[in-house]
Amino acid sequence: MRVYSTRFDKAKRILVSEEVDALLLLNPKNIYYLTGFCSHSWDIPSAVIFSGENDVTLTVSRIELDRAAESSWINDVRCYYPFPLKIDDKNERVDSVIDSISAIIDEKGLSEKVIGIELSQLPVLTFESLKKKLPKVGFKDVSKNVWEMRMYKDITEIENIQKAIEIAEKGLRTAIEIISPGTTEIQVAVEVESALRRAGSQRAHSESVVVSGAKSAYPYAIAGNKKIEENELVLINVSASYNEYCANVTRTIFTGSPHKKHKEIFEAVKQALNNALQYAKPDVPLGQLDAVARRAIKEKGYEPFFIHPIGHGIGLEQREPPIVSLNNSEKIKEGLILNLEPAVYIPEFGGVRIEDTILITEGGNQVLNKLPIETM
Repeated sequence: MRVYSTRFDKAKRILVSEEVDALLLLNPKNIYYLTGFCSHSWDIPSAVIFSGENDVTLTVSRIELDRAAESSWINDVRCYYPFPLKIDDKNERVDSVIDSISAIIDEKGLSEKVIGIELSQLPVLTFESLKKKLPKVGFKDVSKNVWEMRMYKDITEIENIQKAIEIAEKGLRTAIEIISPGTTEIQVAVEVESALRRAGSQRAHSESVVVSGAKSAYPYAIAGNKKIEENELVLINVSASYNEYCANVTRTIFTGSPHKKHKEIFEAVKQALNNALQYAKPDVPLGQLDAVARRAIKEKGYEPFFIHPIGHGIGLEQREPPIVSLNNSEKIKEGLILNLEPAVYIPEFGGVRIEDTILITEGGNQVLNKLPIETM
């Protein structure tokens, strides 16, 4: 309960700073962050209405009511009935999450107040339905504030991400052990996913990736029926989760003996990561991490093939603010958890990517990974 008290203190500050009378959150991740209940999907919507102090109401579909009441610390948990459930009652009311939200807002005297919502994360139809149902409410976008609320991790979040990384690395070790010429990418990926589940990964936020040869030059390629061959690059990206918190770990290996060019690219990417780690500390602009990493790759002549920012935040989602890119002048602060993933992708040749996760500490940073980079 203490951790949620701290999080609601952050939410109260949004009420004050944005001069809104309440917060209405529908994103499942934001609801989980504040209440401990995760609905897992927009398809069965839930909402939390918060108007200060202990005035918090959670509303869920009837199908989720029992689980929400058990998993959440919220005392006021309500439900709506999206389908009729009584065969002997032709007049049973069928309603929606919008109906439930409207009733709660009326009850709390907020129907003519200003309410903060996560506009950038809401489906358009949901927002249009809210405006139609609550015509006198003034809605104000607090998306940026909500992201900032989640951006700096508490000790519970750090522990969950650390555990997710440990699980992901077990999956990656499995891949490294079984990859050999003649094995298909999908065969390796299947064994990785099995290892992740056995190690305790609770949800698949995205599938793990095993791509080899020229395919490794495509950042978003997926495992296929291609056979892994002798003397080629194999890029392995493993995703895991623990208590809804995510981990991503990437390593690049070589089947056989790497050629001079392979080694040169790998060393450039490794140096890029090391450069970024040296600058990853409080009060340094985030863009500086990308700049120093990119400089290491440019010195080796591969800058045109480093085609994405060096990193991003991670937490309840695999990609969260902030984006660690050249144009981000925001200062690094203690409590950020960042995924750093410098890479070089050369079409028709292959790609090298290394991805580690770091926690920004008072005096610098702590690498949360244990799996060695030197897997080539």
